[in-house]
Amino acid sequence: MTNQTPTQTPGTGAAPGSPPAGAAPAAAAKGGSGAPPFPGAKPALLGTLATVVSLVVLVALGEATGHLLMIAPLAATAMIVCSTPALPPAQPRNVVLGQIGSGALGLVAVALLGHSLWVAAVAAGLSVGLMLLLRAVHAPAAATAVLAVLQDPKPVSFLVLLAVGSVLLVLLGLIASKAGVIAKYPTYWW
Repeated sequence: MTNQTPTQTPGTGAAPGSPPAGAAPAAAAKGGSGAPPFPGAKPALLGTLATVVSLVVLVALGEATGHLLMIAPLAATAMIVCSTPALPPAQPRNVVLGQIGSGALGLVAVALLGHSLWVAAVAAGLSVGLMLLLRAVHAPAAATAVLAVLQDPKPVSFLVLLAVGSVLLVLLGLIASKAGVIAKYPTYWW
């Protein structure tokens, strides 16, 4: 009789197929880090350019209308849409529902609990659950919930401007894709 469980490799205590204790992971053993490969100079340059253009458009539209559209969470959204357009967080559903849902949740949190870093932290955490429930995970939207709590914006105008900025970034991603500046976008709409 032995004290090893059936899922252990005899003599090592390790699960079958796992590297021996102290061994480097396969990617590191081959000289890689496990990180995705560099996309190449042209896609990196074009994705960067598309992000800059998207953000400049938000600033220009904001200046023309007298409203702030270029907020930190939307800057992160522009980066995701323009540099990783095939990933789920970049898709229109995730961008729009994630941003608006998290913004609304932040506004509700501040209405119920007031302004504080504690409330902002709870709102950001709860926004993750909301995005999971909506099947629209978009990491920058957690920061939108924080912004709603700490900045005390006018609720209706905040949500309208957030929706406009989110939809505009989706449309700019679509235009950049059609122009061949970024990869196919979107991979799904809703």
